[in-house]
Amino acid sequence: MPPSLLVLHYAEIALKGENRGWFEGRLKDNLQDALRAAGAPGSVRRERGRIVVALADPSPAALEAACGAVSRTPGVAWFAAAEEAPRDIGAIEALVVARARASAGSFAVDTRRADKTFPLTSMEVNRRVGAAVVAATGRPVDLGSPAETLGIEIAADRAFVLGPRRAGPGGLPVGSSGRVVALLSGGIDSPVAAWRMMRRGCRVLAVHFFNGAAGGEGVLEKLDLLGEALARWQGRLNLRVVPFEAIQRAIVAAVPADHRMIVYRRTMLRLADRIRESENARALVTGDSVGQVASQTLENLACAYAAVPGPVLAPLSGAEKEEIIADARRVGTFEASCLPHQDCCSFLISPHPATKARLREVEEMEAAVAWGTLLEEALAAAPLRSYPAGG
Repeated sequence: MPPSLLVLHYAEIALKGENRGWFEGRLKDNLQDALRAAGAPGSVRRERGRIVVALADPSPAALEAACGAVSRTPGVAWFAAAEEAPRDIGAIEALVVARARASAGSFAVDTRRADKTFPLTSMEVNRRVGAAVVAATGRPVDLGSPAETLGIEIAADRAFVLGPRRAGPGGLPVGSSGRVVALLSGGIDSPVAAWRMMRRGCRVLAVHFFNGAAGGEGVLEKLDLLGEALARWQGRLNLRVVPFEAIQRAIVAAVPADHRMIVYRRTMLRLADRIRESENARALVTGDSVGQVASQTLENLACAYAAVPGPVLAPLSGAEKEEIIADARRVGTFEASCLPHQDCCSFLISPHPATKARLREVEEMEAAVAWGTLLEEALAAAPLRSYPAGG
């Protein structure tokens, strides 16, 4: 039977000083929720410098489900399946040797001694356990690039022998930095921007601006796939779908083609900001990457962001496209984003859009739009789609 323990480590949380305990508590709660949603519940215990998960079900399926959930929990830097041993060098040796017999090739022993009262130093444990492994298995030691690293952690009351390390998302626990509203299109960039804010501890509410003439049900199906993928990283994700077709028609009737995208974006930001206020969120989030397309020149971004008073965060602003694509594959949104369903930003776009918009000119164009109650009606008719953590 495989180990039923996971030993987790964080990185950035350790720098939080007097607030460290609060961040650890948030991470513990998030882990419990993620494990429960994955069908692999267990007890989550905070210890000095680590978090230990004891799974209720020690089966291979439950262990793999738990590893998947932990690997998507922001705040976790790395983790490993583990076996527990008494705080005794002989017991530790025996467990490591048994583990070493199950594989082949070069190895190294890496000991972390959280409790300095243990009678041997980390280096002494490495040498003693390493010698025992060589004597029992004949495997060669390689401290530079071993085929396997046999990890040992010595705590105050027991020791852990670790399996291979697996990476977590890093960052901060979701919910530790407040709430944000992320504009979610059907493209590659905006889901990645939302995910990056989750890794910075933000709980994300997504907003999509929907034009039924530009893809219809296909767009909604695409949004469902994106919502399900993102929910696996932060827990339940709520998505507000704001009808935008009537607003676009009013803009098309009054604004020159080369400036329509700027006005579209300013209007979307205004609507998203009203949702932000109603949700008591702290900022808006966009998928903008400087210079990637015409609407993302510095002049156009400044003009768009001037539509709202609050902060607009663009976590991809300095990212290259290949970097964004790599993140999208990791998050699990890339394939859905590539489905051939247009969103409203792809609809009625000028072949020669303005790249150096001037705010005063854009405001004059907006003044000519027959707004009436279009914004209020769009918000009132915006249904909420919700995606559970289990996705």
